[in-house]
Amino acid sequence: MASAESLRPLPPPSPDEPPRLTARTLGGLEEVLAAELLHLGAGDLRIGRRTVEFSGSTETLYRAVLECRTVIRVLEPLGRFAVQNEDELYAAVSSLAWPELLHQGDTLRIDAVIHDTFVSHSLYAAQLVKDAIVDRLREQAGWRPDVQLRGATHRFALHLVGSTATLSRDAAGRSLHQRGWRPATGVAPLSEVLAAGILAMAGWPAADGEQPLPAALLDPMCGSGTFVIEAAQVAAGMAAGLARARRGDHGFLRFHDCDRELAARLIAELEGRIQPPACVLQGSDLDPAMEAVALANAARAGVADWVRFSTAAFDRVTPPADSGLVVTNPPYGERLPTARDGAIFRRLGDWLFAGFGGWQAAVLAPNTPAARQFGLKPRLRMPLQNGPLDCRLLVAEIRRRELSSQPMAVRREGRTVDDQTGDFRRRLAKRFRHLAKWARRQGAEAFRIYDRDIPEIPLAIDWYAGWLHAAEYDRPHDRTEIEHDVWLSQMLEAAVAELGVPPAQAFLKVRRRQRHGGQYEKLDERGATLNVREGDLRFEVNLSDYLDTGLFLDHRTTRRLVAEEARGRRFLNLFCYTGSFSVAAAAAGAAETASVDLSNTYLEWTRRNLWANDCGDTRRHQTYRDEARSFLAHWRREPFDLAVVDPPTFSRSAKSPLPWDVQEDHAALLVDLAERMTPGGVVYFSNNSRRFRLHDDLLDEHYTIREITRRTIPEDFRNQRIHRCWRLVRHADRS
Repeated sequence: MASAESLRPLPPPSPDEPPRLTARTLGGLEEVLAAELLHLGAGDLRIGRRTVEFSGSTETLYRAVLECRTVIRVLEPLGRFAVQNEDELYAAVSSLAWPELLHQGDTLRIDAVIHDTFVSHSLYAAQLVKDAIVDRLREQAGWRPDVQLRGATHRFALHLVGSTATLSRDAAGRSLHQRGWRPATGVAPLSEVLAAGILAMAGWPAADGEQPLPAALLDPMCGSGTFVIEAAQVAAGMAAGLARARRGDHGFLRFHDCDRELAARLIAELEGRIQPPACVLQGSDLDPAMEAVALANAARAGVADWVRFSTAAFDRVTPPADSGLVVTNPPYGERLPTARDGAIFRRLGDWLFAGFGGWQAAVLAPNTPAARQFGLKPRLRMPLQNGPLDCRLLVAEIRRRELSSQPMAVRREGRTVDDQTGDFRRRLAKRFRHLAKWARRQGAEAFRIYDRDIPEIPLAIDWYAGWLHAAEYDRPHDRTEIEHDVWLSQMLEAAVAELGVPPAQAFLKVRRRQRHGGQYEKLDERGATLNVREGDLRFEVNLSDYLDTGLFLDHRTTRRLVAEEARGRRFLNLFCYTGSFSVAAAAAGAAETASVDLSNTYLEWTRRNLWANDCGDTRRHQTYRDEARSFLAHWRREPFDLAVVDPPTFSRSAKSPLPWDVQEDHAALLVDLAERMTPGGVVYFSNNSRRFRLHDDLLDEHYTIREITRRTIPEDFRNQRIHRCWRLVRHADRS
């Protein structure tokens, strides 16, 4: 089988060469589509990149639309012309018998593909074709059709290469991957055409009696059920385009020269082929919401009576038969958030090797090092595209072997992973029952559920209004890197399952000791943002892109203390991050607020938070892009009554000539701040350095100092050393 990478576009046609029918598909599925067309009676095939040209009768054309599972569009040529310029293209299109092809009330859409020709833009080429059609109809029939980009009754395609123009009509109308049964999808739905091609390459046969049907098909990460539903239709002899044909939703059924008797006969023949499949068709998914979605899709596809869906982690699923096909599209990287990309493939390979001897596996994997962890040697490695992602289809035979009498669970630190998972889930359930009630009383939608409660599971799990944010605190262990990634993914799955959160709404970060302000560096681009409530306030959080989410939950109580003192006062927020303290002060009635940070990203985030809480008056609530020490050195306006200083432990930025070390630099900063505070002004100073020692000997001259750490640690934080906090009161002026 030729790979997508080895196929090239077909050579430019000659104007004298009679045009063929053209079938479009996805890269990598060209030979699968060619085999389907041959089976339907097509001849004279030419295979190019994402294209198969063929010859055939009207019946072959109709069957290609109705029966091919790996086709996206089928184009029927109306004419091929030698054209040298725009006028000749216009005249050639005008010469066709448009009053016979289009009737009053019809709408049209023109798509154009151009290569190395006199027209520089495909949209302009499409406009020329549209003008030629409209002008001809207005002159000869006295009416003009409307152009409609979505839902047009007739769709035409111009292929202009050099001086050869081919105009075709789309016998499919809408893309044929839209089978008509999947309005409900998962987070990253797999194209039905790609699923059908993968099934064909993995050997899942059509119900034509030419080869035996495997005993079972299983997709253990089924999402919205695409693989299982496609396989069920294949096994039942149900044509891919039958559902749309029943509604008259194929382009050729709207052609005015459609052979309706032939079309009706073909549709009746396809209806008569359907029979219940004699195999097990089963799917499961970790996300409980997907079970209902997949069942609804199966019902629309007409296969609900023949398939089974359930909710389970994939490695808890057992083989439903002695042999069969496991086919799946695991979550990875750019499609869905995962703990570690490689971990899912290592776990998948281990699970297949341990329990599926005698089966075949077909796995769609990203073309990244993560897929190398799969472990099983594929007999087929086929390049494919899953939307914009470069992937590989891995098809492997799993040899039968003697089952080991040893338990499969890996032992770590004297206990199995199953033991750890069970303890972890029980702890999560207990804490969540208690804290969910507490949070409702507090009016908080974001809180910490688990805070390294079990020493051997050093995770922090935070709840954000139905989303999970997990952070691993790096510590020594005896696992290899991939073993640790597998363990992490198992722990995150346990949290997702216990708390009933969709896997796509769970994110895992690794928190290591930062030496250069790394907690503020961007890690991702998914932009998983939402707003969460804290009392009467609302804050924007981003769970995917940074190590921290934009809201420090351990400062919930400190924000309340600030709010209690803010009314009518001038407030300063140094190292403001996303401005949560500024929001608390502004919403409580602060006369003015000043928020200072070096990052434009975080200052814009601060402004969004202020606007979300009706505090967007930029005359009263201002943001400053500056380094904290520089800001204080240049401040010449009225002094502040209230301030918050919550700096990072370390920071080094190209935007500032001076690095920041909280231990070395805090005293000088707070002394400078004292000069910008009113007598009796209050400063809340906090940081999370575990080795920090306040230089009160240098600060006593300026402030009355009281540590309030115990008062500011919220109930949901088991870690009493999450931060330290002081309340500093500026001395009255001494004459």
